[in-house]
Amino acid sequence: FTFIPNGVDTEQFKPKDISRGKLVDLLASDIKGKFVLLTAGRLITRKGVEWFIRNVMPALPENIIYVVSGSGPAQENIRKAISEAGLGERVFMLGQVSNDEREILLNTCDLFIQPNIPVADDMEGFGLAVLEAASTGIPVIAANLEGLKDAISDHENGFLVEPCDREAFKEQIMSLCEDDIARKKHTVLAREYTAKHFHWRTIAKQYVQVFKG
Repeated sequence: FTFIPNGVDTEQFKPKDISRGKLVDLLASDIKGKFVLLTAGRLITRKGVEWFIRNVMPALPENIIYVVSGSGPAQENIRKAISEAGLGERVFMLGQVSNDEREILLNTCDLFIQPNIPVADDMEGFGLAVLEAASTGIPVIAANLEGLKDAISDHENGFLVEPCDREAFKEQIMSLCEDDIARKKHTVLAREYTAKHFHWRTIAKQYVQVFKG
């Protein structure tokens, strides 16, 4: 069989000049000097948000904060994890956001985190959210798991980390947090790679080739 991935509208998801002040307003918090991680999507167990809050966030410096947008059945467990880890001032749960708010997040946060964990009988599909982030120009760190591996090529349009590996996530986050030049360089390369391999024009050509036999 032939696997053809989903595509992404790289013209819709492209970098926009949005002030960091918009993020300040959205979070209603002073984030001067902060390095901002973002996860966006449906909050279910396999997305690994609760695991990340309990295991990785406490190991990161105080200046690194975590923004979670979306809703779902895991949100109460996530709130409990925030409380029990004492991270009420470093983790922000936004719930469902508008398209405009999503644009603000993708254009003003520093890293997109997809820390999926394996869950029996609940497999992650194709990683469209990570492609949208990479296309917008926010570096992506994702678990090397299931459908995320189909969307992210390690060191091309993101970084793959073994699922549930606390130290690996910490090291990859810190390497990008501490090296502005490398992070900005990767941002450009990731967007170019995503546009080349996942733009809908490219995906459509693959369908045509299959249909032609």
